[in-house]
Amino acid sequence: MGVMNHVIGTSMLAAAVVAGGVTVSSADTVLEISATQPEFFAQDRAIWDIYEDENPGVTIELFSINEDTEAAYQARVAAGDPGDVRSLVFPTSDNYQTYVNLLDIDYPYWDLFTYDVRNIFAQTNGVEGYLPALNVRDGLFFTFVYYEDVLNEAGLDPKTIENIDDLRAFLDEMKAFVETQDDIEYVLDIAWHPRVWGRWMMEAWGIGLGASKQDFRDLWAGNIRWDDLENNPFVPAFELAREFTEAGYFPENWWTRTWEQEYEASFISGRSVLAYHGPWLWGKTLAQNPDAQLNGFFFPANDRGEIWQDGTTADRGTALYVANLNDDNFDAARDALIWWTSPETVKIRAEAIGFLPAMDLSSVGGVNLTDPQYLKVLQPAIESGDFTFDNSLGGQSAAGASQRSGTPFVIEDNSVAPIVGQYMTGEIDMAELMGIMQQRWEQSYGQ
Repeated sequence: MGVMNHVIGTSMLAAAVVAGGVTVSSADTVLEISATQPEFFAQDRAIWDIYEDENPGVTIELFSINEDTEAAYQARVAAGDPGDVRSLVFPTSDNYQTYVNLLDIDYPYWDLFTYDVRNIFAQTNGVEGYLPALNVRDGLFFTFVYYEDVLNEAGLDPKTIENIDDLRAFLDEMKAFVETQDDIEYVLDIAWHPRVWGRWMMEAWGIGLGASKQDFRDLWAGNIRWDDLENNPFVPAFELAREFTEAGYFPENWWTRTWEQEYEASFISGRSVLAYHGPWLWGKTLAQNPDAQLNGFFFPANDRGEIWQDGTTADRGTALYVANLNDDNFDAARDALIWWTSPETVKIRAEAIGFLPAMDLSSVGGVNLTDPQYLKVLQPAIESGDFTFDNSLGGQSAAGASQRSGTPFVIEDNSVAPIVGQYMTGEIDMAELMGIMQQRWEQSYGQ
């Protein structure tokens, strides 16, 4: 895998730059640290190897938490036995006290962040003076991803897509192609994932179809009713998803498919050759098949040239656990977190797994990204000057402070999947779908 080779190749650089970073006290300390994500385990392991080399006596036991093992890990946390450092946490106003307030750990790099990191949790969850997780990654991007060699052989070039009608025409051609192939099952692969459908994908499509982030913030704030079909920015996105379902572009009953075991697995194995996903599917596919020729493209920009980008919040950040505050190795865990989120290490991490950092890294020479999603999709869009990326807070994130404790999200909930499925099959219409969403919003956010 290209990014893995890059990690190994940067080890000597890393050893040089971390010399000016944080060094923990070493006393035969063993730290349990979760990998950023399972698909990036090898890259994380290579970087933590550098840490061990620089801190003799400290051993990092790296472990992965997958979606199907998250519940078991949370049971361990609830039992008072968490790991030492957790990556990829999603703190809320209900669970934030599980995590140490990082504003209290004498962190030295606050002023390097490109967003209001000290106050982001107050902005999104209404908790003043608390930061349960430290996110060094700029907002993620969702793109179409495809096997370039397969589409080239089929004479299909999605790079020519400029608007939604072009996308429709391309998918028609994709469908005709797939119908001639015995080993390709789906035109545009997808499945249900509550966060993707509830927070990311439909908002991204809504932006491309003409809405703004402010429209979504107004919706979540109650300034636009969910059942106001003329103004609800989700409506065009869900209408398009139903159009794609009825046209046979999406897999049949896609809302019943599991995200990893069916959707991602079908793309990785080549049973589908076009999908819509965040950055992770690129890495997972290349981990299984380093020779895969992947490329991608954004959902078409709106008439203002805007493309959706997720706003940077504490979500997907790194955290320490309050349950460990009195443990003998807490200081070592704190120092490891500081090292992991230092400019020197963030540069290595960003280049190894491919993400835009939410930190000013000019002091360490900036960042040179080589991951395929960046090189083949994001960088060309940035360099063209034709597009702007709106990475302000999305609707749900901005409304976090208004959500009642213990209540569900409006869409980001697995119980919503069959409801969306009823809309996709025509059992309910858009008015009924958004009427249900209005009721859910009133339950969780209404006055």
